[in-house]
Amino acid sequence: MEASGYLYAIAAVGMSFAALSVLTMVVRQILGGQMTKFDTFVARTWVQLGFMVTFGSILPPLLGLFEVSTPVVWRISSGLMAFVLGWWALTFPRRRQATNSTRLPLQVIIFSAAMDLTALALAANAIALPVQRLPGVYAASVTAILVCSAMLFLFAFARWYDAEL
Repeated sequence: MEASGYLYAIAAVGMSFAALSVLTMVVRQILGGQMTKFDTFVARTWVQLGFMVTFGSILPPLLGLFEVSTPVVWRISSGLMAFVLGWWALTFPRRRQATNSTRLPLQVIIFSAAMDLTALALAANAIALPVQRLPGVYAASVTAILVCSAMLFLFAFARWYDAEL
């Protein structure tokens, strides 16, 4: 199946991202930072995104093992990821508000909008896009989740450690 090598590489990066997220929280505690309810939410968000990237990356090769036609593999994978990411992105502001009542920073609003757009791209890939574009749109969408997650990580990381200095 085309793109399998790329998706496996993205899966490895997604798992590494989840591990780095946890490690960052451990280091923060070692340095004397206390874990608040919001800190726990942020760490859980990073881990969820890392696992989402990993799941999205291994799903098409897994479906391919069932000898499903290649276009159907991409459409099913796109549909499942559109649902998972769409649900996650739509509930993100409410979940964040439950742990931190301050206004969302612009970077977080942009992140949330990017995840919504990525979910829409996956939904379009599941139902409407031409067959020859399915693997590219899917791989680009999973990559977008990873890149946006990394940007959110860097934003939060910088804010935490700037506040501590």
